[in-house]
Amino acid sequence: MQMDRKDYLKEPVNHIKINGTLTVNQLMQQFSNSGSFGAGRLAAACDTYEKMLRDPDCTIFLALSGAVVPAGMRQLITDLIRNHLVDVVVSTGACMVHDAIEAVGGHHYKGGWVVNDAELYRYHLFRIYDILVPEEDYVRLDYVFSEMYTDIAKEYAGKALASDEFTREIGKRLTDKNSILRAAYEEKVPIFLPAVRDSEFGFIHWLHASQEGQKNVLQVDAFKDVPTICGICGKSPKNGMIVIGGGVPRNTVQSSALASKKGLDYAIVVTMDRPETGGLSGSTLEETVSWGKMKGEAGHVMVIGEALMVFPFMVASVVERLGSGFKREPYLLREKLLEK
Repeated sequence: MQMDRKDYLKEPVNHIKINGTLTVNQLMQQFSNSGSFGAGRLAAACDTYEKMLRDPDCTIFLALSGAVVPAGMRQLITDLIRNHLVDVVVSTGACMVHDAIEAVGGHHYKGGWVVNDAELYRYHLFRIYDILVPEEDYVRLDYVFSEMYTDIAKEYAGKALASDEFTREIGKRLTDKNSILRAAYEEKVPIFLPAVRDSEFGFIHWLHASQEGQKNVLQVDAFKDVPTICGICGKSPKNGMIVIGGGVPRNTVQSSALASKKGLDYAIVVTMDRPETGGLSGSTLEETVSWGKMKGEAGHVMVIGEALMVFPFMVASVVERLGSGFKREPYLLREKLLEK
């Protein structure tokens, strides 16, 4: 439909004002008044997330990739789960590995991006950009989880687990209340790891399976995830997606919306990738409409920025809007769709 010239000139830019102290949401309202560049996109993302949370029929998928958990977003994600501000998590294996490292007593340390990596190698310190992880924390995880795998395998007696069953069994055995995996187990929030082998979890399996005299070998079948996550999309009246990064987790959520013939009703992507390479992480949300992964009329926005800066602002703003009295009962729990 052709627009008239006047249709383009309906809303002037209102310039950002910083008059004294502002709350996070007050600053976000200033961004909205401007409506421009990344500030405008971030404000729009807050609006979209708020709509998801206030929609009683919307199931919210959080897709996680990158190093946001070791960089400082572990507790934020745990709190989102415990407060029912996300309903399903789809993650790289690595994100949950870093959660597990801290759950069994390890730590991530502030480092630097200009360091002597050969020296770090001699000191057995692993670098993730400007974060450091001691090798012994991985070793501890390997041996603790190898025993955990044996315990799970013994309980299931040769039955293959889907990745959400695998993460649920791990969460059941962890005691750290700040753990993402433990919180998800307690709150009945499924965590899917569609590429679970491509992480330390896969190499721990090798350690576990190769132990002399091992009689109970854990079996994880990633294909078992498909009917479960598609079933969640299919049974939910509406579906919303928040993506940190992209890759396999984003593709899994979008493909589940497509396979279930529902299409996403809301979508937010926070990424620094570009669309020109044809890769999914940087592909525009408009592109997903051509596949049927997202509805043409869906509320959606891509925020181009670093998730560790962007996402906490977004959550803080929306939580402030909702107020302390806001209580959300997810559709999946309300309709008892996650009961085993």
